[in-house]
Amino acid sequence: MAYATLLVSCFGIPAHAQTGPTPQTDQASPVARQDQPAPTFQFDIPSLPLMQALERVSELTGTAYSAVADVNLAQDGNAISGRFDLQSALQTLFDGTDLTFSLTDGQIVILKRVDAQSTGGTTTAPIVVQGSQSPGIALGSGADSGSTVYGEQLIKGFVQGNNDPNMVFRANPNVQYVVQGQRDEDGASATAEQDLRPQTLSISGGAIDQNNIRLDGVGINSLGGTDTSYNGESNLPDDDKNSINADDLYGLHPQSVYVDASILKQAEIIDSNVSAKYGGFQGGVINYEVMDPSDRPTFSANISRTGSNWTEYHLKSDETPDATAREPRFTKLMYGTSASGPVADQWGVVVSAGRKTAEATKYAGDDYYGREVSTESTADNVLGKLQFKGNDGIKLTTQLVYAPYSQEWEAAENYNSKMDITGDGLSTYVGLEMPIEYDGYGLSNLKLDTRLSFNTSENARESESNVRRQIRSGVAGSAYENLCDATNCYDGWYGDLTQTEQDLGYTADLTGNLGNGDILVGADLHSIRANRRRPEDVYYYYSTSVNSAIVCADADDPACDDGDQVSRRRVHYDAFSGTASFSTAALYAEYGMNFDNVPFGEVEVRPGLRLERETFLGNTNLAPRFNATYYTDWDVSFTAGWNRYYAANMLSYALRDATPSTTVENRTGTTSGADIIYSDDWSYLSSGNKYNFKGSDLKTPFTDERMAAVTFPLPFLGGNTRLKWVERKGREQFSRDSTDSSLSTYTLSNEGSSSYSSYSVEWSKKIGTDPWGGQHAFSINGQYSERQTSNNTYYATSDETEGAYYNGNVIPTMDLGVLTGNLDEPIFVNVSLYSSYLDDTLRTGLVGRYTTGYDTITDSGSDITINGETYDIYEDGYNKARFDLDMSLDYDVIREDNRVLTLNASIDNVLNRGGGHTLSASTPYRKGRAFWLGLTYTY
Repeated sequence: MAYATLLVSCFGIPAHAQTGPTPQTDQASPVARQDQPAPTFQFDIPSLPLMQALERVSELTGTAYSAVADVNLAQDGNAISGRFDLQSALQTLFDGTDLTFSLTDGQIVILKRVDAQSTGGTTTAPIVVQGSQSPGIALGSGADSGSTVYGEQLIKGFVQGNNDPNMVFRANPNVQYVVQGQRDEDGASATAEQDLRPQTLSISGGAIDQNNIRLDGVGINSLGGTDTSYNGESNLPDDDKNSINADDLYGLHPQSVYVDASILKQAEIIDSNVSAKYGGFQGGVINYEVMDPSDRPTFSANISRTGSNWTEYHLKSDETPDATAREPRFTKLMYGTSASGPVADQWGVVVSAGRKTAEATKYAGDDYYGREVSTESTADNVLGKLQFKGNDGIKLTTQLVYAPYSQEWEAAENYNSKMDITGDGLSTYVGLEMPIEYDGYGLSNLKLDTRLSFNTSENARESESNVRRQIRSGVAGSAYENLCDATNCYDGWYGDLTQTEQDLGYTADLTGNLGNGDILVGADLHSIRANRRRPEDVYYYYSTSVNSAIVCADADDPACDDGDQVSRRRVHYDAFSGTASFSTAALYAEYGMNFDNVPFGEVEVRPGLRLERETFLGNTNLAPRFNATYYTDWDVSFTAGWNRYYAANMLSYALRDATPSTTVENRTGTTSGADIIYSDDWSYLSSGNKYNFKGSDLKTPFTDERMAAVTFPLPFLGGNTRLKWVERKGREQFSRDSTDSSLSTYTLSNEGSSSYSSYSVEWSKKIGTDPWGGQHAFSINGQYSERQTSNNTYYATSDETEGAYYNGNVIPTMDLGVLTGNLDEPIFVNVSLYSSYLDDTLRTGLVGRYTTGYDTITDSGSDITINGETYDIYEDGYNKARFDLDMSLDYDVIREDNRVLTLNASIDNVLNRGGGHTLSASTPYRKGRAFWLGLTYTY
């Protein structure tokens, strides 16, 4: 019956719903046996409405709660701060209210005080489950109306086989995302399958690099930008790409550290009404919490696999596929291990190590004899956490997360072009949490939470060759006669390019009660340094001449072959190193005031301020935060909020300024008798454009937000319902100065703007026993949103002067991006279901999204020539409605004592949908259904 006990604590099943003998309470239960001391927990719960406070108690202790009919859980309970057993914590919570509690059959039962007195503490009234510690999605209300929290079970159930925690949030209504090769306009590719980095997210209309992603309270955000490429290719080169810009740094990502879902105990997304505690974003906030050391020794190991032989594809091109177009061929493997437990009295440790690998193959065309190119990716994740928990409420934690990443890429039609795209990240901190015994000036329950952190990351493009050469093929007698089946072949690549960031940070939060409200004051200090460098000169040789009379004056000349051929021009990319650094300081405060003398309920008003100073632009910014909530006596709450969010500074501007312009150089041969002698002496011919990103008196971009939310239990069906409206106006956004006509200088201004509005409905419910004995956590939500922005990128593109042809006009490529929009799916519905069967032996997770059809702009595949210039023709298109469904399944094959062997399976795109996009001939395949299979052993 141990599994029945687990279901009680996880799903909040009413006591009268149980059958058979009453489960015994084990040592981990907060209701201890009489011969054992009651376990204690570290509480930090401010004064909240009792329903919210009980949710937190239930989540912390793993104890379900229920209530007799007609109790008022909208009234405020007392704050709980310190280390207590469950009994003592509940006594503190209910002291002075008209409610009390009873610990009955492993549950917290909420009673009216008169009921408890008349029954001698025995519950006789019908019990209605109000909430519990369960895998259900926790929809915040009041000041937390922008928050949605996923517990450890939901993270495991919804991340799918790739172990990416960002995928948990794909069922959130204010999140837009694209799975490359499955839901976007690009077809499936080997490069996309090989990409093991986390999914990027747009939250509440913000760009993917405008979120504040935090790991145990420490930001893991890249400040160097994700879009530094002049040709707009800020992610990874396509499969059919055969050259790159030597100044492009591929593989940039909004996160400086890539996190595995297996190390997390909780994931929270805040899409609106964000506390003054958080800054440096215009999208949303993501909080990941790493698991703490367990009370007893535990161990786990896992392995899983997927591959192209477990994946289906759909041909979605109206054109004949290119000769190089094939279904991607790949394999992915994931494995890892972890251990946790006490190491000394009040000391515990967690260690884990995991690795993901991928190998993919792509194909060259006939010009390169259809050769195959195989490349690999590796993503590691190492965690070490040491924690001390004192009896006096002190908690000391030190943690390190190291996540190196490497992805190979090679052009199919360019020899010796393999490069490693790396993204190594390290995050470490020392944290202290402690209660402060002080009760003066109306203050009480004070707690200090402080962290000293250091993050470092490196993104690089590394290759063995720093010389790329154009070679003439097909010439009889040449050493390169059969190098390729084209006039010109290419060999070599563009050397190394590296970008590093370091962030030394210190944060301190003081929380507690002041009068009848709760307070938060804090500070956030950072010193940030970044460097971008090319360690050695890079050359691209071209303008090749073939002649048997050629004599090379320098035997080490990389672009000259005696009696064969020579390159007469080259592009010279100078080595460089550029460093940028700045500091930021923020002070913030919030005060939640409660007024209980209002009709039919009470009101909470929470004003807040965040004062920021940074040395990069030299700006001082004041961000007000304010929300007010009316909690009625009928469990209905009404919330309104007005907030301002300032963006983080993007170091990419300064880093790009350090990149020197290219130089085109020329050489000519000297005739000596029958010989044409070429020396390695080059003369200046011309310079390429140097893109300087300059600006003066720039203001920090910010977003103003208005929001409103209503939360209530749904009549007849129960559960939690949240209606929400969010409106945002982006102001003072960075963009190119409208008067700037220079092709070489990109002058920044604050002329950019954006707007976002959304209307969403959410409902979640924890469902008790069904006719088959299953327990369920169900959620459904829908959203309508509109988004507009004056520019989608901070940078000019190299083909900006070329433009595109759309609707009878030639327009700049950047403007086309604005018209196309970014992740604009205006209407969609998400549904998720987590289920447990057979005494929690079988667990399943389902996540689906239905997207209605919407208008878009697409490349027609045709060109038009106007005044001698050729432009791609873009036309209006329509993306058809689609429904995507993913599934996970975990089945405990063996359960003996504490040893469990679990079969893990997940299915992406269960319905095998091909999508509504018509794909190009170069990438004509759409990814369909895909399987992951694996095993996990736990002790």
